Amino acid sequence: MSVFFKNTLFFVCFFGAASLFARETVSPVRAPGSFVQFGGLAELHDDVYSADLNLAGEFAPCNCFSIYGDFAYRLVSYEWDTMLHDQVHEMVNLQVNGLNESYLGMKVMPFPFGGVDAGWRFPPREGGRENRFHRFGVSPFGIYDFSRNMVFGMAAEYFTFLEERNFQPGDEFGLKGSVSWKFLWDHDAYSGWKFDYVFLYRWRVQKSRNMNLEKKYREMDDLYRGFKMRVDAARYFAVLGKSFGVAIFYEMNRGYLFGMETGHTIGVYSRFEFGK
Repeated sequence: MSVFFKNTLFFVCFFGAASLFARETVSPVRAPGSFVQFGGLAELHDDVYSADLNLAGEFAPCNCFSIYGDFAYRLVSYEWDTMLHDQVHEMVNLQVNGLNESYLGMKVMPFPFGGVDAGWRFPPREGGRENRFHRFGVSPFGIYDFSRNMVFGMAAEYFTFLEERNFQPGDEFGLKGSVSWKFLWDHDAYSGWKFDYVFLYRWRVQKSRNMNLEKKYREMDDLYRGFKMRVDAARYFAVLGKSFGVAIFYEMNRGYLFGMETGHTIGVYSRFEFGK
C-alpha cells in the first residue's frame, strides 16, 4: 500500500467522522493545505455561556484542491439571568451538551491568485439549539502575497438554506478579509510566530418565510446585518520535518456596526501541518 494511499485513506476516514457534527469558525482565507487541529474554547453568546472541544482538518493532494471538515462537542452550556428590579440572580441550566454543528467542504484553486470554496453545514444534535437548518455555501476567494511573510486574502460568500417543516430561512451574503503575518519566521524549518486577523461582514438579503401561515403573514422580520472578527497568535515549531503549532485566539462571533456586540469566544488549539 503506497504512502499516498495510506494518507488518503486516513483523511477519508477522518472526514467521514468530522462530517457528522461541528461548529463554524472564522478562519483566514487560505490556499489548500493539509493539517489537523484540536482545541478547546469558551463562548458567550446571547447571555449563554458554553464550552466546546473542537477538531478540524484539511487534506490537499495537490496545491489546487483540498477537502476539509470541522466538528465540535459541546461540553456544557448554561444561562445567567439578572433581574435588576430586585437584585435576584438566576442561573438556568439549559442542559445542552453533545455534538454541535458540522462543516464539510472543498477548495478548488485553479489559479495561483484565487479559487472557489464550497461547503455544507449540517445541523447540530444535542449540542446546539441554533442553526438547525442545512446550509450550502459558495465562496470565491482571492489571495495576494504582499511579501514572503505576509499574505492578504479576500472572499465573497453566498449561503442558502434547505426548507424544513415548511420553514424557509432567508439567503445570506458575506464579505471576508484576512491578513496572515509571520514574525521571526524560519522558512527552512517552518517555525516561528504567526498572527492571523479576520474580519467578516454578513447580511441576510431575504426575509425568512413560514409556509405554515397564510401568504400575507409568511414573511418574518428577521433581516440581519452584522460582523464577526477573530485574532490568532500562534507559535510554530519544527517537528519530524513538519510544523507543529500552539495558539490562542479571540473571536467576536456576533457584532453590529451600530450597537454593542453580543458574542465572544476565546480558546486555545494545537495544529499539525503536513505541508510547507
